[in-house]
Amino acid sequence: MRSSLVTDELLRAPLSMRGERLFIEDCDTFKLAEQFGTPLYVVSETRLRHNVRHWRQTFAACWQDGPVRLYPSLKANPVTAIRQVLTAEDTGCDIFGPGELECAIRAGVRGDDLSVNGSVKNRALIRKALEHDARIVLDSPRELDLCDQEAARLGTQARVLLRMKPDLRSLDLESDFAPGLQVGYLTRIIKYGIPTTELRGMAARIKDCAHVDPVGVHVHMGRHSKRPLLWDAWVRAAIALTREISELMGGWTPRCIDVGGGFPSPLDRDPDVAVVDYETPKLEVFAHTVAHTLRAALLDHGFDPEGIRLELEPGRGIHADTGIHLSSVRNIKQENTGMDYHWAEIDTAETFLDGHGFNLERPVYDYFIANKMGQDNAALYDIVGQTCNAEILTHRLPAPILERGDLVAFLNTGAYGEPSASNFNALPRPGMVLVRGAMAAMVRRAETVEDVFVRDTLPDWASD
Repeated sequence: MRSSLVTDELLRAPLSMRGERLFIEDCDTFKLAEQFGTPLYVVSETRLRHNVRHWRQTFAACWQDGPVRLYPSLKANPVTAIRQVLTAEDTGCDIFGPGELECAIRAGVRGDDLSVNGSVKNRALIRKALEHDARIVLDSPRELDLCDQEAARLGTQARVLLRMKPDLRSLDLESDFAPGLQVGYLTRIIKYGIPTTELRGMAARIKDCAHVDPVGVHVHMGRHSKRPLLWDAWVRAAIALTREISELMGGWTPRCIDVGGGFPSPLDRDPDVAVVDYETPKLEVFAHTVAHTLRAALLDHGFDPEGIRLELEPGRGIHADTGIHLSSVRNIKQENTGMDYHWAEIDTAETFLDGHGFNLERPVYDYFIANKMGQDNAALYDIVGQTCNAEILTHRLPAPILERGDLVAFLNTGAYGEPSASNFNALPRPGMVLVRGAMAAMVRRAETVEDVFVRDTLPDWASD
């Protein structure tokens, strides 16, 4: 049975225990809850900067044939102030769609640092991306044509990457995300990426697109496995396919190779991954595997690695442990007839935590009782959220005696929780606070009920 008692594994930077209070950096989480209200997302700027530097330095130490460039996925935490920190840390920015492009522009991301990804790009998005000198990751033949046409109208060159779908059918490995299914099958049927049949046709005619500059290749598999053997196979398959299209392009060599994301978060407790119960390799292992395999594969296929830029798109890997989610206990229930059962009803929801509300096997996230740190566990609780769903965020797990006003801190929620939040039950979504040392500021305000309904309109005949 898992315990909510403080452990060295969970109480790690940017978190600390001072007396019976949980701190994030030098901010008392209980005081943050009093000042800004709950539920509340809280992000550590210091931890975010640390993670970026750690990723960059770790991969640069292993890939010395060319530069290393990070393009953190904006979707992991698309808040302007958070992206502004990443801009200050000199990272690129992987974006999807017009909303994320606007966020990146507002956060000061420009030029080569903007990488416009994703499927179903329309003409307006491609034109705006080119106006801001962004590069575009092609996902279909249609997008190649749109890039050539819009670049011609603007009198510029469209820098593009070809998003490929490497063939992993020879690898016998099940997905952590979807147990029972092979990674090689899932990476082929997933919608994103150019089907290899269409890729060959694009490669054969890209030289005839006068306003397109193919700068590199791109692959992305998602969080299917943290086993290094998968990354070895993934990179080898990507370079084998790169060689095939290189021949169709007259011996072309990519200037950059983006191996995508899908790396696990440091503690790998993400609720959308089904299988996490095996050792998570250190980042150094992933960096060595990717860099060593990339160099060997390039040489095997007749490419000179010198000067090629290695690119990565960490989302959860950079963001997950930067954030916590605070929620207040609003009510306690107890059953003594026929069973001994305790519920702590809190003011957050599964829909704010990028998870589901029926967590009988493991909690939606690890947690602390932020104002009773170190107190002995005294009872088993279901900590339950506030929507009309089951909302079992923790099931019969130990905690100190809980009371109305206590504060629950869910850990490692810096990736995907806020952007996945919805208005189920017409609940306003929480705000976000950014902390640096003892300073704290609201960087996305909490919604109001008025915000929830601001898009609603009533036709004239609705009240007839």
